[in-house]
Amino acid sequence: MDSLSVQLLPEYTPSKPAPDYSSKPLPGEKCIQRSPRFIQRGDNASFTYREGGMTLKLRDCREEDRHPSYGLGSTIRGEVALDHRRRVVAVAAKLEGRMYLSGQPSKGVTFISKERTLWESQTLNGQTCPSIMPLSMIALSALPPSFELSKPQRVAIIYTLQIIVTKARNVPMIGKKLSREVNMSVHLRYRPRVRPSRPVKQTPEDWMEDVWITKPTTDTGNEALLARCHFFFPSVRVFTASEKIPFHLRLETSPVFLHSLAKLFLPHQNPSEIEEVLNVFILRKTTVSIRGTSFSHDQVLGRGQMMLQSTCTSKAVVSESEEPVTWSWNGELRCEAPVLNTGFSTSQISTSDYIVLSLLLPPGPLRPDLSLQRVIPIRLATEPWIDHS
Repeated sequence: MDSLSVQLLPEYTPSKPAPDYSSKPLPGEKCIQRSPRFIQRGDNASFTYREGGMTLKLRDCREEDRHPSYGLGSTIRGEVALDHRRRVVAVAAKLEGRMYLSGQPSKGVTFISKERTLWESQTLNGQTCPSIMPLSMIALSALPPSFELSKPQRVAIIYTLQIIVTKARNVPMIGKKLSREVNMSVHLRYRPRVRPSRPVKQTPEDWMEDVWITKPTTDTGNEALLARCHFFFPSVRVFTASEKIPFHLRLETSPVFLHSLAKLFLPHQNPSEIEEVLNVFILRKTTVSIRGTSFSHDQVLGRGQMMLQSTCTSKAVVSESEEPVTWSWNGELRCEAPVLNTGFSTSQISTSDYIVLSLLLPPGPLRPDLSLQRVIPIRLATEPWIDHS
């Protein structure tokens, strides 16, 4: 039997070692100050910041406008690394939340300040700081969300995470050890996720009714006539900003009464030129009171799409007809402007959401007397309802 020939394998030659990796710039290179780098996989994003020999890595967060974003009860996780550890005696992380108002001192009003020591020297004779220090702070709960309003005055709620490195000075002093601090600061977003406790039911059996009777205190010359509005909408009263809110609307009045209202409250407008007798819209009201400065701002988030029912015998118009009429509409409401946070309230800033019924007036800011407007408080959620059953 012929013996099988054996083919020898080629000799193994070890590969050359890989070059050493260094995040430090080489000669001729320059590091851009605080240039964050982030990697995102779904809701899990990571960011890397580098400044002045310090590197901060944040992970397990969301990304919003290229900033790390955290929700209710979130933990700020990551690590801190130092290029130069000589003479470092302490490293700390500080989370701060401040309210800023244009025209006020630049430091703003601090409403939260939490500091955590990441490392501290226990001796006076040169204990070396670790090259990498883990960071974990459970701090984001029961706080107002990140917020910004540009008009009528700029107001903002801003969160920052500061890394503070304390170094011993070279100049000795008898009986006293001098030190100096270097730090880097990064902006965070705080966006609590809010969901409705139950879904929006599309069937009128699960709706509620709000009755609004318009009877101005000022004499309109037609006291025998009123405008009675019946507004039906889902009783849950908590709606996801991205979903449609169905409603039904019935108005019982007379065109001449609306005509007299227009003459009284809208003296500079021709009643016959009013295009919509009734409007429905979502409004967010922001109230600010910081260090003696107070103002409010109304923003229309979405306008209702209404369709007059075919059973109505006349078109909804303002005229001098004294014949009683009943107009009925089916409609839908939906936020057209982005809603990043739900309503909140602090001693300085509060935001509230409403469904507004507006008689004769187009969607817009609330009037001081509210004679032609009906305000129904609701809450806007940022996330859709989930069936956990």
